[in-house]
Amino acid sequence: MRKLIALAALLVACAGMAFAGDVATLVNLGFSADSAYFMFGFHGLDTASGKPYAEIYLVDTKKNEFVPKGSFKGMYAVDLEPGWNPAGSFYKLFSEAVSMAKSLKIDHLSQGRLLYIQADGEAPDTLSFSDYKTADQWSVVLKEVVAGTEAVPVSSFGLEISIATSAGKTFSLKAGNPQIKRSGVQNYTISQILLAPDGKTVVVLVERLEKGASGTMIRYMVETFRLP
Repeated sequence: MRKLIALAALLVACAGMAFAGDVATLVNLGFSADSAYFMFGFHGLDTASGKPYAEIYLVDTKKNEFVPKGSFKGMYAVDLEPGWNPAGSFYKLFSEAVSMAKSLKIDHLSQGRLLYIQADGEAPDTLSFSDYKTADQWSVVLKEVVAGTEAVPVSSFGLEISIATSAGKTFSLKAGNPQIKRSGVQNYTISQILLAPDGKTVVVLVERLEKGASGTMIRYMVETFRLP
């Protein structure tokens, strides 16, 4: 009996550790066949309320903005039991977004080609990497400005991209909008860079470190652009 009680206590403790911190889990939900639309989301456990949450977005990659009525958010008033997975909030919210995903012909198995992924513990603002398939050399600089106060930061960022192709051509472009000021965001980090199925559309998944009521939390956003 004592062993069973000890085991139960250990399971409860491990469950609490697994759910500690408000760090969202990012999910790539795929592109449309023409790469005009991209779908992504994230989910986690809100540390302030202890409730599971999820957010899902459909992005117009040509306009670099959300599709009208293509934003879905959910916070669910349930008490998680040991062994429960807070990802259930994502599945529940996804059922609400399925209809729009189908209307935009999102293929959940068409997730683009990964050009860059953030390594654990690293958050550089300047990236240099090679496209393993084309051997093109990429340089991506994230330029951010943080103002406001420590309690209420206000920030913005932009991206400067330079590419040297294996054929000897070079070109540069900019992405993002430094004019957009985001209240509560302390820092930005490039999480992933994806090349869409059309080979021209690029999606940059950006991690935001935000100031919340119960401390810091991680959320995600995207910036999109097209290669020349």
